[in-house]
Amino acid sequence: MLGTDLVYHEVFTKHEMSFGHPESPDRLRSAMAYIKRGGYLEDSHLNLLTPVPVNMEEVYKIHGKAYLDGIQKKSSEGGGFYTPDTAVNTYTYEAAILAAGGGVEVVDRIMAGDSNNAFVLCRPPGHHAEYDRAFGFCFINNIAVAAHHLVQNYGLSRVMIIDYDAHHGNGTQNTFYSSNQVLYVGLHQDGRTLFPGSGFSDEMGAGQGFGYTVNLPMYPGAGDVSYELAFTEIIEPLADVFRPEFILVSVGFDCHYQDPLTSLGLTTSGIAMMNARIKRIASSHASGKLTYFLEGGYNLDAMGMGSLNVLEELMGVPVTEFSDTYTESEMCLEYTNTLIEETLKTAPLLSEVIK
Repeated sequence: MLGTDLVYHEVFTKHEMSFGHPESPDRLRSAMAYIKRGGYLEDSHLNLLTPVPVNMEEVYKIHGKAYLDGIQKKSSEGGGFYTPDTAVNTYTYEAAILAAGGGVEVVDRIMAGDSNNAFVLCRPPGHHAEYDRAFGFCFINNIAVAAHHLVQNYGLSRVMIIDYDAHHGNGTQNTFYSSNQVLYVGLHQDGRTLFPGSGFSDEMGAGQGFGYTVNLPMYPGAGDVSYELAFTEIIEPLADVFRPEFILVSVGFDCHYQDPLTSLGLTTSGIAMMNARIKRIASSHASGKLTYFLEGGYNLDAMGMGSLNVLEELMGVPVTEFSDTYTESEMCLEYTNTLIEETLKTAPLLSEVIK
């Protein structure tokens, strides 16, 4: 029986942007503490992988060389700021190329049949990073590097990215906006109310990629019921039409109702529901080929509980239940139903599943 890969490196905890910054090393420490308490680090079905640096030629397909050289230079000089909330220290460049390298390594292992699936438990995150811009705590877009690697090196033509971080994955969307080989699906808090102010329903791709970007900007307070509706009415039908060969997930535990930076209403059981449904999609269409990449999440307990649950779902063991509860408003549900109706009418890939 093949196992689940967990990518982790101590250098991920040495990257730090500033004292008190919410994207802190404690996020990973909490995740690993929950996983360790669960006894999974000693489980024979878990492969704890120490990543090696990515081949930079892979990253040059996603980011400009001058931009990447600039990150390396800033890190080697001890640090510096890109935006008021996005900065490097001595370890940032090393952590970033290890995170990207871990993503490429695990998709290679899954494609080779050496593991079932994977969780890249990394810092810094990546889905906001643009071609030549560090943004939103992100420097290298790890999930985009892995997706491009699958398309270029394995000839895959149907890679599905599901991004349920509370913040829209602008960098990932923009990378594949003109591609029909990568389907980007974003569920996030409405950009009118949260950084980065993008990810609206009318952002559907361009050229050959028109229809291969699908955004579900959720009303603040949207929780488990709204997200379950989104999976039932939009995401699973999209997967049935697209028939992905590999699924990549940007997981952000900032969709949890206790997150200090966001205003969504998911509980750990709601997040676990999404993971279970994503895994079923992968089993149905992609022979189980599935890799998660850590993005955001700034409540340390939600980080730990969520990371544990992701790993349990991937390993196929009972998912730990927690007691957190949240009730979303009727207004949220009404908004979600309207959003789904409009998406069914306008999303090109869903035209054949309109009831």
